Amino acid sequence: MGKRSIYSAVVLFASFATMLFGPSIVYASGVIHVALLEGFQEDVAMTAWVGSLFSCMFALTGPVASMVINKFDCRTCVVISGVLMMVGFSASCFVTEIRTLFVTYALIAGLGTGLAQTGSFVIIGYYFPVKTGLVTGISVSGIGFGIFIHPPLLQYLTETYGVHGAFLITGGITLHVCIAGMLMRPSNIERKRKQRVGNELPARRNIASICRDVTSVYRVLSNVSFIFFLCSLLCFSIAIATAYLFLPDFFLKQGSTFQEGAFVISTSGLGSIVSRILTGFSLSDERIPGATIYASLNGLMAIFTFMLPLFSTSSFLRILYGFILGLYTGGTWVLLNTLTLEILGIQDFATGVGAALFSCGVGYLTGPPIAGAIVESSGSYYSAFLLSGAMFFSAAVFEFLSSLSKRTQASTKDSQLTVPLNEDTEVSPIQTSKPEVALIQASQPVTETKQTSSEHCDHDKSTAAVIDALMPAIASIENCRDDYGEGDNKVTDTNY
Repeated sequence: MGKRSIYSAVVLFASFATMLFGPSIVYASGVIHVALLEGFQEDVAMTAWVGSLFSCMFALTGPVASMVINKFDCRTCVVISGVLMMVGFSASCFVTEIRTLFVTYALIAGLGTGLAQTGSFVIIGYYFPVKTGLVTGISVSGIGFGIFIHPPLLQYLTETYGVHGAFLITGGITLHVCIAGMLMRPSNIERKRKQRVGNELPARRNIASICRDVTSVYRVLSNVSFIFFLCSLLCFSIAIATAYLFLPDFFLKQGSTFQEGAFVISTSGLGSIVSRILTGFSLSDERIPGATIYASLNGLMAIFTFMLPLFSTSSFLRILYGFILGLYTGGTWVLLNTLTLEILGIQDFATGVGAALFSCGVGYLTGPPIAGAIVESSGSYYSAFLLSGAMFFSAAVFEFLSSLSKRTQASTKDSQLTVPLNEDTEVSPIQTSKPEVALIQASQPVTETKQTSSEHCDHDKSTAAVIDALMPAIASIENCRDDYGEGDNKVTDTNY
């Protein structure tokens, strides 16, 4: 038990390091944007699209990362991410035409940031299935440190070595993610999944994997509470992307200097660090629901955003708003992991994280263009922050609906906990003193079933039915109808 606890701390450190060296570079895309304008002398729209695609790829690639994790494990996902980021940034060093950066910088390096973030999120959920708030807060605080470190570091690199030299050095920095990924030893859940899949025949293994993925996606998308949560994340990402993009320009229009505007963004990194850690501590108190914290943070941030003109009257107030922006938005990334686990359970956790990050990516991609169109039509930068404040408020409302629908689903399940197996036997509600077991069992559907001594966890009957229906075709292809007739070779999906 001691060794397991020690290695859990190693995994936590690896997740923190991954966040620091990988996904946090996204927040320095503004510095890279300025360097690209000077280095390539292209129009602003083209250069902005390169940076915008890179900025949203960390979230849009969430489903891809979930597929890699479900197929292999978190360690493979994170190591691949380090290689992709290194290749993408290093190849960008040799690019002489900005359109090529859509492939090397935005696509390859951006895909690497997405795999790194999703893998780091999921490994924390696997190693800490109960009270994940505190450890998730520590893990994602690596992004907060990155927000504070990477912008000035890349500013120095571009001024000293130019944009091409900065790309090459950044590729070397991101390669450290591979070292952190190698420390992410597969959890018991991942090892059991590999062992089960390894015992299946190749054709059965492929069909079983596809069926597991399809049924997992179906369960996630049919969960009303999680759909509301995805809508909340979409609104949140639109709001925060708009705020970070237009905040420096808004303060410049109010008489601020360029250095002061950049310092406001760096200050938000400090607020983000504090927010992520404090949110993690708050979640360790079972009396404070995570949904309440999430809705409160977004509601308060909406109020501060509507009051933005009051913060533009002095340098101190501008810097204070930057700190508030990080303080009331950084904790949401901690709650993304925790609330996904609470709503879906450990079984569909990886798929849920991928869907949640994809929702955020859509917001990051669509929010700035929508806000830009509003600014052009109104002629005022403050109109963009009215949109941002409205989206923060909408995020709080959707989270309230998610929590409400979750309680409704829970009460419905509680009324159906007693399921007759036969005329003389009934299944009583599960009593357990282990919160992690209760969390996993609460996320699984209650079905009428009989277990053999060789079964170690619940089976998904719908997946088993699909595979049983396809088994004759597989058997004829492999000339192994005799094997199919054996009861021990029956393939079923295991909830993990």
